[in-house]
Parts: sequence; structure tokens; C-alpha cells
Amino acid sequence: MDKRYESIKFMIETGHITEFRQIFNYMPKSPLGKYLHTNNPRITRLTSEVDDLTVQEIVSISSFFDVDYMKIIHLVFAQYIKDRKIK
Repeated sequence: MDKRYESIKFMIETGHITEFRQIFNYMPKSPLGKYLHTNNPRITRLTSEVDDLTVQEIVSISSFFDVDYMKIIHLVFAQYIKDRKIK
């Protein structure tokens, strides 16, 4: 596993990353896009519109970072709630 992904796993598990979009402060979108078999524009859109993430994508993202899928769901949900309060 790439050291960046290990760092992101640690930051997710310790609560330093609290929203899905924050992952991409520490890594480019393209490796995750490639892993999910999707393109960069879709990954970019998903960072701002997390309600478009599928269950399959959430499970795949958790596998990519080797974290429990509930942690990814928590990041997605926290971002969704925050974005809805802002709008």
C-alpha cells in the first residue's frame, strides 16, 4: 500500500479526516478513480455531491483505504449534513 493511503487510513481512523472531500487534501483523485473504474470528473463531482455515491462505491472506497465501510459512511454522511446546513 502507498504510504499516502496508509496516512489517510490513520487520519480516518483517528478522526483527523471528518468529511469525504478532505481525503483529497492528501492525495490526488485519479488513483481512487482508477480503482473505482470511473473518471476524474465523476470523482470530482462526488467530492462535492456525496449523495451520488453508491453503496458499492462506498464499500470499494473502504477497501481501497483498508478501513471499515462504516467509517466511510460516517465521512460521507457528515459531509452531506454539513453541506445541507450551508445551502
